[in-house]
Amino acid sequence: MEKLLIIHTRYIERGGEDIAVDNEVNFLKNFYNVEFLSFQNTLPRKLSEILSLIISDNYQSRKILSDKIKSFNPDFILINNLWFKGSVGLLRYCLKNNLNTCIKLHNYRYSCTSKYSSAKHLDGNKICPACGLEKNKVGFFNRYYQESMIKSFFAIKFAKRFIQLLENKSLKILTLTNHHKNYLKDLGIDTSRIFLQPNPLSQESMALNSKTKRFNQIVYAGRISPEKGLIELLESWNKLENNMCKLVLLGDGPLFHKLKKYTSKNVEVRGYVNNDEVLKIISQSKAVVTATKLLEGQPTLLCEASVLETPSLFPDVGGIKDFFPKNYKYTFKQYNYEDLYEKLKIIASNPFDADQGKKNRDHLFKSLNNNELHLSLDKALKK
Repeated sequence: MEKLLIIHTRYIERGGEDIAVDNEVNFLKNFYNVEFLSFQNTLPRKLSEILSLIISDNYQSRKILSDKIKSFNPDFILINNLWFKGSVGLLRYCLKNNLNTCIKLHNYRYSCTSKYSSAKHLDGNKICPACGLEKNKVGFFNRYYQESMIKSFFAIKFAKRFIQLLENKSLKILTLTNHHKNYLKDLGIDTSRIFLQPNPLSQESMALNSKTKRFNQIVYAGRISPEKGLIELLESWNKLENNMCKLVLLGDGPLFHKLKKYTSKNVEVRGYVNNDEVLKIISQSKAVVTATKLLEGQPTLLCEASVLETPSLFPDVGGIKDFFPKNYKYTFKQYNYEDLYEKLKIIASNPFDADQGKKNRDHLFKSLNNNELHLSLDKALKK
């Protein structure tokens, strides 16, 4: 079996990308001799980590990678998130040593954090289509992290070095959607090095029974933060009249305590729930919803819902619709919260749409065929 080393930096708050990487590691063990090298972002920052932010390199992480390569001697390397504990130093090391390397892009953060001025970031838009940053909430400086100018500055330095490495002709790039591939093309990246590679499906979700009893509830699960559009979702939800349906919010993040104030007889803010319990709740719900302000890659919540034959409501933007049947009816125009309100009203006031749930599952299984996912990755690795 050929050897594959997978690298990923985990987020402080476990989210969809961490889950997707774990799923992919388990999936690829069926086809390769896989070793997984993970780093963990934590708080508070150590002095060495602050230094690594300043120079966009982490000596300790690079030493761990160097030792792993010497002991494992991989044929291929697949890199996921590097911010910030891993650092771009890992990618630079792989390219400098002529290692057969792919990087998988799960989001568009590298683009949003690559400009010092907010005007260049927004590029004439009132809201950034990639990250949801709003013009009326920023000044001259591109304050990507609203809570910290210093963190934003380091993120910009990181992104500038990262994009330089993306331009390296020996690096192969994996994207989750054609939308992201075209996005890179517009940035001037050679498309012959870009390969479409969606994430495999969760084995845990496929093991659950989708025929369980459905409660009169709609679920959001994920990071509780402003860019996910949760305030707007709740405001739209609270406009519903004679509403007997419940909105359940699962997850943690900077907005959690603020959202707790919205708790009522038909709004439940539960906080962090482990993934097995999240899947169980999805399988018992009539729909899942996201009002994200971002250009999402492959949304874990929506794909897991489709596996469980649970319909999804989401903004029709970016590559999300690639994972759903054509002319899908439960979408709304991003940032149009009147449209969101109308679609919420339809789902909340009607019985569980089992027919749409089955169509979603059939489409997803056809799109994310395990054998085809393996063959497409193998082609990219050996290009």
